[in-house]
Amino acid sequence: MIGELTGKLERLQVTGVVEDREKELDPQGEYASSSRADLLAKIQELESNMVAAAAFSFNNAVAQLRILNPGLNEEGLDEEKEVRDGAIVTPPDDDV
Repeated sequence: MIGELTGKLERLQVTGVVEDREKELDPQGEYASSSRADLLAKIQELESNMVAAAAFSFNNAVAQLRILNPGLNEEGLDEEKEVRDGAIVTPPDDDV
């Protein structure tokens, strides 16, 4: 009986913490009734939008460089690469 009540009390305390955190992250309650699948779909949509925005920004920067530097050598230019020690390289797997 005591163990059962203790377990119930612990669950209620954890639930209160989760609810407080949810209210902090979603003060308008926009996602309160969303299922896990709905939330995962929203995360995937946001990730996709971020990738599209990054690709657009890269292409925009390249277009500006072409205008500012006619005849620019674009060989090796790649949005998935980075500059390290003065060279364009593929980032290590742990940086991805």
